[in-house]
Order: sequence, then C-alpha cells, then structure tokens
Amino acid sequence: MDENKDGVQQKEYQVIQEQIVPKKKNKWKKWCRTLCRTVGLGLLFGVIAGPSLVISGSILIDKLGLDGNGRRIVGFGDTTPTPKAVPTKSPTPMPTKAPTASAEPLPTGAVPTMPDITPQITVTIGRNPEGDPADGTEQKETIKDFLNIYASVSELARTSEKSLVRVTAITEGVDWFEEAYETRENASGLYVADNGVDMLFLVNLDSIEGATKFEITFSNGERFSSTIFSYDTNYRLAVLAVRLSAVSGVEEESLPVKAKFTFNEVEAGIPVMVLGNPNGHAGAMELGMTTGVNRVVPVVDDEVLYFTTGITQYASGDGFVFNLSGEVIGIVSNTLNSGETGVFTAAMVSGMREIIEHTLNNMPRVYCGLRLEAVEKVMTELYSLPEGIYVTDVLPSSPAMAAGIKTGDIITQAGETPITEVRQFYEAVSSVSKGKNIRITVSREIKGVRTEQIVYLTPEERMH
Repeated sequence: MDENKDGVQQKEYQVIQEQIVPKKKNKWKKWCRTLCRTVGLGLLFGVIAGPSLVISGSILIDKLGLDGNGRRIVGFGDTTPTPKAVPTKSPTPMPTKAPTASAEPLPTGAVPTMPDITPQITVTIGRNPEGDPADGTEQKETIKDFLNIYASVSELARTSEKSLVRVTAITEGVDWFEEAYETRENASGLYVADNGVDMLFLVNLDSIEGATKFEITFSNGERFSSTIFSYDTNYRLAVLAVRLSAVSGVEEESLPVKAKFTFNEVEAGIPVMVLGNPNGHAGAMELGMTTGVNRVVPVVDDEVLYFTTGITQYASGDGFVFNLSGEVIGIVSNTLNSGETGVFTAAMVSGMREIIEHTLNNMPRVYCGLRLEAVEKVMTELYSLPEGIYVTDVLPSSPAMAAGIKTGDIITQAGETPITEVRQFYEAVSSVSKGKNIRITVSREIKGVRTEQIVYLTPEERMH
C-alpha cells in the first residue's frame, strides 16, 4: 500500500474518512428533524391560541367596559379616579365647515352645606312702634344676614368653578390679500369624565363651531392642546378631549374636578348661578333665579326642554347653570329656545342624560328625519283630532320619507306604545335593533276625511 507523507497507509486513511463523513450527515438530519418539529409545534400553537385570544379578548373588553381603542365607556355613575398617564390614541376630527343646522362626588373637597338663606327680614322706616327713632340694630342685622348669604354663595361658586376650564377656539384662514390670519374666541368647558385615555370636557357647540384648533386652560394658567372628540349638531353639544398623558405633570390641586349633575326636573323660582363666561369675561359669576321651566323647543326626531332665568343675556356669554347645591342643571344656549332673547336660557340636562352620555362616548344616535310637536288637548277637542304627535316636516332622503310618512300626519302609535308626546316617539324608535323596522300608526287626512294608516319605519344611526 502507498504511504502518505505522515507514514499512514492510504487505505487506512480512506477508512477513517468513511467513518467521519456519516457522523456529519446524521447530525445534520437530527438538526433538521428538531427544526421541523419546532416549526410544527409553533404552527399548532398559533392555530389554537389565535381564536382563543380573539374570543377571550372580546370577553375581556366587554367585562372591562372598553372600546376598541382602549377607552372606557363613561357615564354619570363613573367613579374611577383620574390616572396620571395613558397611551395615546387619535381622536375624531371635527369638520372645519359648520353644519347648518348620575351625579358623582367631587374628588377633592366637599361642597359646603348651604345655610338657610331665607332670613327673617323686618323693614323699618326709621322709627320703632312707639314712635321713637330706631337705633338701626335690626337694619344692621339684616345687612349682616345678607352678607353671610352672599359669602356662602361666593364660596359655593368657587368650589363649583373647579369643574370649569377656559376654552380658546382658534380659527385660521387667509384673507383677500393672501395673508394668513388667526382669530381667538373664548368659551367655557365643563370637565365631565375621563375614559382612560382622554379628559373629556362638555362645551356648547355654538361657542366653538367652525374653529380649527382648540386650547384648554386650567386654573393654574397652564394651556393644553385639545381636539374635538365628538359633537352633535341636533342638540348643540360638543366634547373636547385632552390627553391624560399630557397632564401627567400637573399638580393635583391644579387639575379640574369632575362636575356634579342632577337630573331632577327644574322648578320655577329657585336661585341659580351661571358660571363660566356669562358676561363675556372668563371666570365670572351671575346670580338669578329660574323664571320659566319645562318650555319646549323641537329638534329633529325629538324635543329639548329648556328654562329661562332672570339673568340678563350677553351676546358672547355662555356657561353652565348650577343650583345652590353645586349641581349642574342646565347648559346655557342661545339657539335651543323658542326665539327668546334678553335673558339667559338653558337646556335642561334632566331630559338630555342619554344624549350627553352618547356624545361623551362618541356613539351614534337614532335618526328618522322628522320634525314633530305634540297635539295639545284643546286642539283635539276643537278639531276632533286624535291624540298623538303632529308631523310638521319630513326631511328629504330620510328614513321617514322612505317609510311614507307625510307632513300633516298624526302619529298615534309606535310598535305597541301609544304616542302622545314627542319624547315617547324618540324612546320607542331608539329601542329598535339596528336594521329592524317598527310599525307606525298614523292618522292621515285624505279628501277631508281622516283615516288610519300603517307604515313601517327603519331608523338609521347618525353620528353628528
């Protein structure tokens, strides 16, 4: 046999090579089998875990009351404290072109208990009953009582205004000379809730409509950029959002506190405060009392209750009406009224709880496209009309028009519910599942004779 340079025979060298090569091949196959097994187990885990994660995730979102973006569904019974920082999400933008058209306790500090504000006042004309000159003691006591009452109201106003912020609505544009300009208008915002991502502030849409940017100023003077979270042109409401992560560095005492609401009916003759921007100056307060309640202004498919006050109206004024328990009872509005001017009018929150909550959660509301008003009892007796609600207008291309409802019809029943008030109709159609219809009974005059007609209405959902 031939020898190599190391003195090993060639044949033996070849045997050694044949023993080494198979071992390398076996190890490669072993690695391949391990890799294939790992990939197979990974695919099997993905097939099982994927649907399980989707199902459990949906259940978890429902249990925690979250929407698809991680926001909690908020309402007036929400008592979750405001966290200091959260992840960021993009809010809903507002179009630049204007459309045509349960109470929770304050987190910090308790609202002071109001004393009896009806002191016994004795009027004197400078002489006592015996004819001697009065010494002025009773008059001084009366003035003292008045000052005590005013001090209590002022303290209550200072406590209540901790829920308010100054809103700056900024409008940008270009003039005829192609020069950019910017206008700023002040309005009032009311801190209502946070959804885990944003602080939410309720604003009158009339005060900010058409603006392109917004700023919110806290009581300590700090300003924060804000965006439109949602709005409703029918009820003239808007909700501005400030990211919780943006205010994480603000001291606790400088943060606004959540407003208290009461949804009881407003009575006539009760003392009230208008806080916010009532006379064109931010942070001002106006005192007065309710002078008229349960007045009605129609809106599409619904109606809004409002009340008047004895407080003089200012053209640029806005704000929120508080009772002397520090609770919000109305939203100042120059449009949600029957054309009354000269005094402040306010939409009653007692009839708008559901609408406000839908706006806070950017949820759609029902839409039929009808303008309605109740048939008063005197009209039913005078003209032999049935009890119901009168259709004053049917909007073009609306579900009501598609259903065949006509101007002049009197709606007497929706489903199984007899209808005598506009609010009953709105509640009835709101209970219909999406895409389902509801049986509407109308009284229609045909050639001077009123006959009963049946139509089927399929309400739609509308965001704004």
